Amino acid sequence: MSFTIKRLESDYELENFDYHIKGFHYPIKKNKRGTLKIKELIIVNPDIISNLICHNFNKKYQKIVECLLNNSDMNNDDESTGTNLMMALDEVARLRTIMINKYKYFLKKKTEEELLKKLKVVENELRVKIIDFKMIKEQELKSREETGKSR
Repeated sequence: MSFTIKRLESDYELENFDYHIKGFHYPIKKNKRGTLKIKELIIVNPDIISNLICHNFNKKYQKIVECLLNNSDMNNDDESTGTNLMMALDEVARLRTIMINKYKYFLKKKTEEELLKKLKVVENELRVKIIDFKMIKEQELKSREETGKSR
């Protein structure tokens, strides 16, 4: 699977493309040099669509896993640990919603189930870490109260 982009002279410009092609609409990020003036691609090949969705999913999933691993040190007194874990849990929920609502039409059932299964595993791990974090903070608060009362 490969493709080639050929540069056309600037005399040619497509102003309106009104064909109703069913496919996956993929927006293009602006190039630094601004050489490609393409706003959106419509991908019709199911294999390319599936690979593209999986690639984007894996990038987001990797960030969530990194957040989980970076904030797994519960001995750290940093309050941002709990916030980061909650934000990662929100990102899992958002990613699941996108997978179910937007990508289910483009992915095979087996692929969709595998990706959702990966999300469920990391979600469970995040929930366990959040509960552990809250329990540790609660224990620290109790110990501070007890040492304060002993005077």
